[in-house]
Amino acid sequence: MTLNVADDELLYLSQADVVACDAQVGELEAALRHAFLRRAEGGVWSHPKVTISAGGANIFRGKGAVMDRPGYAAFKWFGYFPGNSNGVPDFMPLIVLNEIETGRPVAIMDGVWISAIRTALISLVAARFMARADAGTIGFLACGAQARSHLDVFAAAFPLTHVVAFSRRLETAEAFAAKAREKGLQARAVSDPRAAIAGCDIVISSVPHGSPTNRQLDANWVEPGTFVSSVDLGFGWKRDSLAAFDRTMTDDREQSTAGPNGVLNYDGPFAGDIADLVSGRIAGRTHRDERNALIFSGAGLADLAAAAFIYEAACAKGIGTRLPR
Repeated sequence: MTLNVADDELLYLSQADVVACDAQVGELEAALRHAFLRRAEGGVWSHPKVTISAGGANIFRGKGAVMDRPGYAAFKWFGYFPGNSNGVPDFMPLIVLNEIETGRPVAIMDGVWISAIRTALISLVAARFMARADAGTIGFLACGAQARSHLDVFAAAFPLTHVVAFSRRLETAEAFAAKAREKGLQARAVSDPRAAIAGCDIVISSVPHGSPTNRQLDANWVEPGTFVSSVDLGFGWKRDSLAAFDRTMTDDREQSTAGPNGVLNYDGPFAGDIADLVSGRIAGRTHRDERNALIFSGAGLADLAAAAFIYEAACAKGIGTRLPR
């Protein structure tokens, strides 16, 4: 059935509702790719993320974007409290979605699943242009939620056969490798981060902020022909070593370079961003041995693209709870 949301109502989508929409990776990838293309064509407006300190390492952040086709605006608001314990997540985002004809808010949705999948899809959209199409081995540096979503997405998109996993705790890497084997992949856990880079065609780093393993990876370990996606804003890597890449891209140049020192653990330069890649303004991989990287901060445009897709799917399938405004 179709859930019609009246002008005086909001659609609330819980995390279970978002998952129940059963959005497929290919559908969401197409939505993100379209959004980045609209940015290149001038149909997207956005602003660098807003950050408010909550004392110590705790922060609140907001990011958003507006797109003309489809006509939606979205803003994601979340706290990042890395000291949480007793099973309380350190990251609990919500997304507000508006239509842009009148500015009316149409939905509020949990952002946990969307944040995980959209980040992996940012990496994937870039990898379509920057990684070798025959990539067979992928290495993971840190094995948390982002590693799991990247494994799901990349295993479906590339002819992967081997997975190498490193985590600060070997048992975490071993559990991740076991999940990879359930997908029919050959997988092993390693205790040395360099072993999760050596021989890999694709490398995903998602080292948590504040981790003792921050700024310990060396880009000089990366072999010719490898694509690296630094989900950790570059903070997993030694800053000076990042100049070793032949070319470095980002997801949103404006957001990644905002402020006097930017938001990334990277001094630049960027060859371009994902909008440049999908529009053809900048070529992807230029030769087989190119060592390239995506160092990115997570564009609010990607949250918008995913949230709009989920909202329309929920309306079509009758999922969610209508709330009075």
